[in-house]
Amino acid sequence: MTTDTAPKTALSAQSALEEPCSACAEKPKEDTAASCKMLTVSETAAWLSTHHNYLIIMHAHPDGDTLGCGIGLRNLLRLMGKTAHCICADPIPYRLQGITEEREFLLAEQLPDGFFWDKVISVDIASPSLMGSYAIPFGEMGRVDLAIDHHCTNTLFAKYACVDGSLAACAELIFDIGCELFRWNEGDRRMPQNIAVPLYAGLNTDSGSFKFGAVTPVTHHRAAILLASGIAHTKITERIYGSRSFYQVMAAKAAYENLRFFLDRRVSLVSFTEETMAEYGLRDEDIDDIVNMIRGIRGVRVAVHIRPRAKNAYKLSLRCEEGFNVSKIAAQFGGGGHVCAAGCTITGDIHAVEQQIIDAIADAFDAEACAATAARADIADSAAATEKAGASL
Repeated sequence: MTTDTAPKTALSAQSALEEPCSACAEKPKEDTAASCKMLTVSETAAWLSTHHNYLIIMHAHPDGDTLGCGIGLRNLLRLMGKTAHCICADPIPYRLQGITEEREFLLAEQLPDGFFWDKVISVDIASPSLMGSYAIPFGEMGRVDLAIDHHCTNTLFAKYACVDGSLAACAELIFDIGCELFRWNEGDRRMPQNIAVPLYAGLNTDSGSFKFGAVTPVTHHRAAILLASGIAHTKITERIYGSRSFYQVMAAKAAYENLRFFLDRRVSLVSFTEETMAEYGLRDEDIDDIVNMIRGIRGVRVAVHIRPRAKNAYKLSLRCEEGFNVSKIAAQFGGGGHVCAAGCTITGDIHAVEQQIIDAIADAFDAEACAATAARADIADSAAATEKAGASL
């Protein structure tokens, strides 16, 4: 692992990944949120220009945004004359391997021999727990130098952070940093395609193909500059969305067979247990889109997909309509995310996990109804007071 004074090789990094040293394990954890320094895009660009050798960490169970950010930033740094490599704790789903140059694995032990890094950057990671097996040696031990992220729930675990929770995708931040450095546009200064391709994939996937609420005119302008680079955007999206494997189809079949509704059909829920995964021969990458599939049902306000993560531990993916907030619900269980897309992990048997999440959603619905009732009462009181004041004149 890297420190400011003693960079490490890939070999020593792997040793530390397997078992943190006792000194690190016993060291009291620093209040990183208090010590983290926030950087603007221009300050981040200057910081990247200052150093030379970078290790980029993408979150476990990777999606298009973290991969697009990691590969896009890596290629940006290389364009700047820096040395940069990416790692991810989990396999890359086939549909996203177009981003990673057809590589299925980007593991620490695959880093080039003799690679020394002096700075560690995390991309699209709100908290160290999302790093998977790299959480302890990097995130929890305070060895991330810079976090680039678009989650408003970011725990500020790094020494420096460039965070904008208003953006539809973290790829937008990498885009802005690149444009700060090279002034790319749609005309005479076009972004290199090896940067534009991963950033477009990240932007397209995390914005819900540009249909989520965080999409703005500026989002589309960024996309226009990416497209102006000459990338084959139809080929990118066909690989991501239009090529379902046999097992993804079987996952959809299993989801519909297990689909249940709660709270007057306002909540759709699908639970996959280890037995379900084994019965259909499914892997994690086969079930990534299930929560979006069951969200797109008329009348459903919140969709929940539950999948096994470890023994008696389940990962929950939450999606909701505009006007609700699933990140608050996820936060109750130590998770987080965006207003309309969040996640968390809950321990216990599957029935207890289902009950806990349904109860939390029900409480949120009740609070929403109470707030609406109070608002209507305030409006009625205000109208009555106005009418009374008018009658007294």
